[in-house]
Amino acid sequence: MKLSDLTPKEWYDRLRSKIFWQRKSALQWWQYMDLEQPLVYVARILAEQDDRFPPLLVPWPELVIETCVERMKLEDFLLADENPVEELGSWWTANEMPMHSSEAWTAASVGGEHFFMIGPDGPAGTPMLTGEYADQVAVELDPRTRQPIAGLKLWVEEESDGSLTTYGALYLPKWPGPTERRFGNGEVHEFEDGELKSSRTLEAWSATIANDPTLPSVPFVSILTHPRRGEGRSDLKQVKHLVDGVNQFATNMMAGGEHHSVPRKYAVGVSKKDFVDEQGNEIPLWKVAMGDVWAVPHPKRENRNETPLPVQVGQFSASDLRNFHESMKVLAQFVASKYGLPPGYMGYTSDNPPSAESILYSLERLVLRTEQHHTWYGGSAVRAGRVAWAIMGEDPKKLIGIESKWKSAATPTIASAMDAAVKGLQGGVFDDEEAWDILGFSPQRKARLRARMAKRSATFQRAALNLRNIDVNAGAGADATAGAEVGDGTAVVGA
Repeated sequence: MKLSDLTPKEWYDRLRSKIFWQRKSALQWWQYMDLEQPLVYVARILAEQDDRFPPLLVPWPELVIETCVERMKLEDFLLADENPVEELGSWWTANEMPMHSSEAWTAASVGGEHFFMIGPDGPAGTPMLTGEYADQVAVELDPRTRQPIAGLKLWVEEESDGSLTTYGALYLPKWPGPTERRFGNGEVHEFEDGELKSSRTLEAWSATIANDPTLPSVPFVSILTHPRRGEGRSDLKQVKHLVDGVNQFATNMMAGGEHHSVPRKYAVGVSKKDFVDEQGNEIPLWKVAMGDVWAVPHPKRENRNETPLPVQVGQFSASDLRNFHESMKVLAQFVASKYGLPPGYMGYTSDNPPSAESILYSLERLVLRTEQHHTWYGGSAVRAGRVAWAIMGEDPKKLIGIESKWKSAATPTIASAMDAAVKGLQGGVFDDEEAWDILGFSPQRKARLRARMAKRSATFQRAALNLRNIDVNAGAGADATAGAEVGDGTAVVGA
């Protein structure tokens, strides 16, 4: 059966099953992100220690994700001539995406996929743009265009009686008939606990996007990380086993600290009954000072007249936990080399102090990795913007070739951006306008700077003109005095 022949109920069941598998896949990665993952090597260690302390989990997954997301800030949408599309920028801001987009980038990086959902009736008459998780949205991809041709959004609401109801919105295009070549206006079907409740036809924009092979046929845009055959892969895939290993070493180190880092005591000639208080009750000092006291009683005397052997008390040398430190450092170096993280990010440093050039060099891989994410996520943001453009009644073909403009991943802070801008100006590489772009100044701020610079330039020109007039007048005054009498009345002939 062709996909176009499926009924809305069959589409709902198909995509709901896909959401189930997406939720299962994403859960394992979010567990690592939130330090709630199943204990692979650590569970046996804790059992051997009678669960006296929790596992020590190292938050490397969050470090891998956040070091990249922190350098991702979408600033604008540019045409081929690098002029901004002001409408898309204003819609992006109206939907508070400068604040919510980092959540979308994080979710896509952790789970491998996330979604934009676009629709009418947004804030202040703009299109609505939201980020949707993979456990709420599923799409069917066209095998030719790799664009969504059907989409389902599920959500759960608590009713007044405390019961939970699952609602769904299924978006489908109006497939062309046998004698037609173009899609018609799409449809949205509303479900309640798996039962179809209502259907309605969408506006003309749904046909516009369905007939554009560069856009999805439904108002959903996939945000994929490491896309492969239309599916994304988590950024945590390669770090997963390294994290399991370092958690084992970290927990082993805790166990070692529990028993070996503090010197173990021993007593020869005593037994457990010797540890009593004034009333003869046993006191919990049999296990003291971070570990057990090793006590060995003397052998029973065969003759009462024998002299009792003396009691001996002492302690062993403490163990060095440096082997755990070195093992964890090796694993940290594996993670750093895979994800391009500088040594300082991973908590270790080299023997020689790093220079400014070496610090910049150590960031190159991280910058390149972030820029690759810019390419993936920026393409999704552009497609979402073009769908929004169609919803507002405009032709999305006018925006073919637009690209997303991101804040430079190499200069994420104002200090680093200012340093790059000053060096570029001093080296004559670019002018003031380009420096303002590097610093991320808004168009309004640039206009104020231009006005102030023009005012200062006019003031300088007037001052220069006044100085020139003063020089001319001074010269004219000197000529006028030529031939005047000086001193004893002798005339000065201008020479």
